[in-house]
Amino acid sequence: MNYSTSFRAAALLELRKRQRLKYNAPDIIEFAGRTLIETPQDQGREVRPFVLWDSQRPVIESMLEDRLLVVLKARQLGISWLACLYALYECVRRPSQTILALSQGQTEANELVRRVGFLYREHRDSEIMPKIVGRNMSSMTFENGSRIKSLPATKKAGRSFTASTVILDEYGFMTYNRELYAAAKPTIDNGGKMFIISSADGNGSHYHQFWQNSQAGTNGFTPIFLPWNAHPDRHESWRDERIKEAHEESDVYREYPSTPTEAFTHASGLIYKVWDESENVTEQADYIPGGGPVYWAVDDGYSGRLDNVTGYFTADSHPRVFLFCQLRADGRLCVFQESYEVQMLSDIHVEEMIKMPYELPEVAVVDKSAAELKGQLNNQGVFTRNGANSVEESIKELRGWIAPDKNGWRRIWVHPRCHHLIGDFSQYRQDQNTGRIIKQFDHGPDALRYLAWSLRGMK
Repeated sequence: MNYSTSFRAAALLELRKRQRLKYNAPDIIEFAGRTLIETPQDQGREVRPFVLWDSQRPVIESMLEDRLLVVLKARQLGISWLACLYALYECVRRPSQTILALSQGQTEANELVRRVGFLYREHRDSEIMPKIVGRNMSSMTFENGSRIKSLPATKKAGRSFTASTVILDEYGFMTYNRELYAAAKPTIDNGGKMFIISSADGNGSHYHQFWQNSQAGTNGFTPIFLPWNAHPDRHESWRDERIKEAHEESDVYREYPSTPTEAFTHASGLIYKVWDESENVTEQADYIPGGGPVYWAVDDGYSGRLDNVTGYFTADSHPRVFLFCQLRADGRLCVFQESYEVQMLSDIHVEEMIKMPYELPEVAVVDKSAAELKGQLNNQGVFTRNGANSVEESIKELRGWIAPDKNGWRRIWVHPRCHHLIGDFSQYRQDQNTGRIIKQFDHGPDALRYLAWSLRGMK
């Protein structure tokens, strides 16, 4: 090749590069229709044109128009694919974009990058878009300086970046979602965007509180809920068929809800699955003077705050809990009053409990590590006893008290005024991936299991 030919080839390459860098993208609906998407099928995956459903259009429009978006969704509605479509769209039509994609772990986060690559590779405009000049499992860089990077959901993920968009996929199931949000949010505070996408994890959880705050308009996020029938192929009886096939009916309601309330009230991995609010909560649990000995179930704590929107303490709170209980002659334990407090000294809290209009307890069963609190109780003439040594064994014991026997009789009743304890039982759960107990919303159930363990010989 002579010099003239080489020069013309180089000039042509440069011209094509400049044309790619000035890629004139169509509107995002048309952009989507010019590529393909993978969809799950019974026998694997199917590849089809990325034609947006009616239910998906408001979501992609909100991604374009709103800075802050939270999407609560049923399973398999293609919203993660929408986020990947948005990421590709922004990267090929704007230079120097940094998009961070985070999910529960690195593998899940890498899947988001893979999907962006799939959309690019299958797009009819791929030859005239900015080229991908760097690619590995966790990142993708375009010749216009835009890039996409995946990160696992650690406590400090994204802290060192300045991002144009942060995508938090399955946010409700990230182990450190509250800490992650605190680390990632500042990366977009100079005008970037954040999309939080997830199905529900449980009533009163951090994600639940975040969702309710967005509905109340107190955190700046636009909320969008997508029910199970947002999928155009799901007929009227589709969910009923899933319920018939399910091992647990509540799993279907959680994964395929028709309302946000339905989504959050069927938490996965509940520690006390035997709890049934319709059976364990009743006005009949109220205090009866002379109706049996009174006991206090106590778990110590101090830090946290009450979320005024949800009416529950935040997920990272550690309130001090007093449960007032009465053991009836038939062996039923009735929780008739509660006191959850944060930022209150133990001596003040104990004094307030002493002043309550009930007889003093025969004994207060207390977290064995709460030496200072037990001292305060003893100073007020309240005899104390330590809670259980074994968490696992005492959880099993409390389950036996909560669950119905063969005649449908439950040994524990809770009065409806015990709002926080009732909420704890619908929120306290274990991580579905690791099986480890999540130390959130555990203080009321812990106090009650201390007492159940102490009274176990009285069955």
